[in-house]
Amino acid sequence: MRVLFVVNNPRGLRATHTTAYLAAAAARRGHDVALVSVDDLACEREVMGRIVRPVSEAGREVFSLVAWLRSPQARYEEMRLADFDVVLLRNNPHVADGRSIRVNPAIELGRRLRAAGVLVLSDPDGLGRAASKMYLASFPASVRPRTLVTCSPSRVRAFVREIDGPAVIKPLFGFGGQNVFFVERGQTGNLAQIIATVRASGYLIVQEYIAAAVRGDKRVLACAGVPLASGGRAAVYRRIHAGDDLRNNIHAGAKRRRCRLTRAERELCETVRPRLIADGLYLVGLDIAGGKILEINVFAPGGMHNMFELYGIDFADAAIADLERRWRLRSAYHEPVPPQMFLRG
Repeated sequence: MRVLFVVNNPRGLRATHTTAYLAAAAARRGHDVALVSVDDLACEREVMGRIVRPVSEAGREVFSLVAWLRSPQARYEEMRLADFDVVLLRNNPHVADGRSIRVNPAIELGRRLRAAGVLVLSDPDGLGRAASKMYLASFPASVRPRTLVTCSPSRVRAFVREIDGPAVIKPLFGFGGQNVFFVERGQTGNLAQIIATVRASGYLIVQEYIAAAVRGDKRVLACAGVPLASGGRAAVYRRIHAGDDLRNNIHAGAKRRRCRLTRAERELCETVRPRLIADGLYLVGLDIAGGKILEINVFAPGGMHNMFELYGIDFADAAIADLERRWRLRSAYHEPVPPQMFLRG
């Protein structure tokens, strides 16, 4: 396959990034791999991009791939992107040169590539629907915490009183655990300041606090709703927050631990799977605690590096093998068809 990864910046790719693992695995498996920055996309009559194609020797291992992309040997060329077989949208629209943005240009350009017959994953329309934490509210109430999305301080206070228990307040368009606040049951002292701080960035989300999260959450990497697996091991690990910090984000100091998926957690994945398939969401990160899904990460979800260090398994190979199967199925048809047809696990 000719595989293109759309990223924030190829030179900014790190050896700990899941995208680097995916690109290296695709190169090892003999595919033609290229990367393009979302800032280097353009469209007049066709979608064009200034791509970089790692030399075969450098692209097969994560560390050599990242080092090559940052080296003077990395050569960029203008190319018609409809010539690729598969385009993987792996850019994070919430992080662009240190600024948070709300418009993801890769979605609209991805639609154009899809119309030209390219297999675009995740599906641009699905990414548009899942662009905020509000997406979780579209799933059955049984699989998620009670949640309110609002801009109204009075609604926040009423919801917190109604929950009658601890709650979490965070930005609707937040990322990386920024501006996430824990509110104790009955807390009123600094609630107004918390609401004002989070509301400064727009809509906020108020969520029932799941007590089990104090022991950490589990990050699961799922392909079309099915947890990735290799050698009998599922792609999952536990994240435990540091000290009094309620955030389980690794870059916020959380620790990582080996774990396994329980039967109940697998059933959670099965419950959300039909919607993920319908929306064409290919590789997602599910954060699970206390029998609930706390968050669904659809933009460049990470965790493969942590899993490799914990288990010695490169789950990127399983992800690319699955992509190959989907491409073979798609190639059996004579006309372009939506990716949802082939997200059948």
